[in-house]
Amino acid sequence: MTLESIEQEHHFAYPALYKQLHQNGMLSWGKLGPDWYKQTFPLLKENPPFLLYASDFEIIDQPDIAGEISEGPLFADKKHQFVPIGYTGAGDWYAFYYNLKNGDDIPVVLVYHDADKAVILAKNLQDFIFATLLEAIACIDPDYPGLIEAGDLKTNARNFLRTHAPYMTQQQQEIVSDVYEKGTLSGEELNSILQAEIGFDLLNTTFRYQEV
Repeated sequence: MTLESIEQEHHFAYPALYKQLHQNGMLSWGKLGPDWYKQTFPLLKENPPFLLYASDFEIIDQPDIAGEISEGPLFADKKHQFVPIGYTGAGDWYAFYYNLKNGDDIPVVLVYHDADKAVILAKNLQDFIFATLLEAIACIDPDYPGLIEAGDLKTNARNFLRTHAPYMTQQQQEIVSDVYEKGTLSGEELNSILQAEIGFDLLNTTFRYQEV
């Protein structure tokens, strides 16, 4: 199942940036499963693929994307056109939301699987990548360390930025670089940066997606 076949079957077009990530081999985390952390993750650390070090993100493989669109409960209400790109640890979906497409901007939303609501996280994929790279080191919980803390935090962070820099603006790259060199970011600082750099009217707003 290719991106093109998914587009054709379900009548939408992926953002150009997402297709660029695909062409650059960024959209695979290898074979996911019980042995992934021990066998595959060490091979990915130096060149992190798409959002590997995000604080709460697991990529969806292409065949699973097609399955979610065809049969998943996310698509029970056809009034809302979601295209999933990742899961949270709790099983919620990160997805493009085509109902709010504005030119080349297709918002990224977080859709909760056990509640009739979704939250708008960014107006496009580029801003979502920027926000996620910052969130990876914001308010790190020592009781629940993320993948970015597996080894040397600063080394992992620099590698994360290096492989994702081509998908952000120069200013976004510089902001992430400064934060990563500092090594910490408070929740207040994070919110301030996001409001200044990717803020728009619908940022962090919620909506229902299974209205009756």
